[in-house]
Amino acid sequence: HVAVPRAPPETNAPPTIMTTLPPSTQTELEAYAFRQLVAHLRNRPDVSNIDQMNLAGFCRNCLSKWFLKGAREMGLDMRYDTALETVYGEPYGEWKGKHQRKATAEQMRLFEANAHLHAEHPIVPMVVGDKTDADAHAPPPKTQSSEAVNLTPPGVLSDVCCTPETEIGLTGVGNAVVASGVTNSTAGLMTTGQPAIDLTGNSTIALGSSSTQIRLGVLTISDRAFNGVYPDTSGPTIVDAMHRVFEKNIFSTLCYVAPDDFGAISQKIKQLVNAGCNVVFTTGGTGIDRRDVTPEATRGVLHREIPGIAQFLLTKSLGKEINQPHACLSRAVAGVRDRCLIINLPGRPSACSQLVNEIAPILPHALAQIRKGD
Repeated sequence: HVAVPRAPPETNAPPTIMTTLPPSTQTELEAYAFRQLVAHLRNRPDVSNIDQMNLAGFCRNCLSKWFLKGAREMGLDMRYDTALETVYGEPYGEWKGKHQRKATAEQMRLFEANAHLHAEHPIVPMVVGDKTDADAHAPPPKTQSSEAVNLTPPGVLSDVCCTPETEIGLTGVGNAVVASGVTNSTAGLMTTGQPAIDLTGNSTIALGSSSTQIRLGVLTISDRAFNGVYPDTSGPTIVDAMHRVFEKNIFSTLCYVAPDDFGAISQKIKQLVNAGCNVVFTTGGTGIDRRDVTPEATRGVLHREIPGIAQFLLTKSLGKEINQPHACLSRAVAGVRDRCLIINLPGRPSACSQLVNEIAPILPHALAQIRKGD
């Protein structure tokens, strides 16, 4: 591939809105644009991948690979077929069987002539089922029928095409169905009834009128878990508990393990927030051992502390149902950084599960309040 030259960035340019937004808000806007793009592509199966490649130099498979690359850069163990299904809305093989047609001679000529302009992809092992993705960008096989397929009628536009920018997101504008029966809310954001990219199950606790999907971040803080002395069990316990409670409202999950080190903890919390998480739980390091510095590291990155959450969780821990007298030694804190709610939890897996269940009913209102004014 040959890199396409780009104009050098302007110097002394005035700040744009994207440079003044909190990083988490910018990430949320970028994620919204991605979901809308995916929804539009799902509604336009009549536009072939090879035509997309010939006109724009990328196609649905490129988008899937970028999604996969992002997941792997975050340390997520994702398969290529999972990324493909996220973009196509169904297994890749099924989509091909329904919508892919034989490439014409002209399409093939353009594809080969423009190969040097095609999007670059990560060089990583990618597997689709038991097969590699060697044909991911190959034109449709010539063995397929060239007969026309009855697809979406031509002329279907995106739900914002030809709409003046001053009307985007206003009531009654842009409320077209975008994917799997999901509609835009009158605020121009996805409703939480079902995410445009459905990666989870049925909802147990809804997020009410808030348009925020939960983008969960979990940071396990333990020297021994970090050094591989024993596996992390507290982090997965928190993830499982959140998915049991919220299920369909969990849009993404990002997990890290850090040592009991002030700088490492602070850096990982910031990394989770900058990655777009709007709820971050830490687990471990909240006691009175000399290595327990989680509360100090957390407080150092908070923009606003919320003492009531820590007090609420302590009260629950000392109550009859959980009944953990040692919880009185906890120094856990909670608060907000940018648009992210951060909560310290203890290190024991059972306590993490119990306290997630206790705090869960508060999260929808808390997230709505944090987002207020956006």
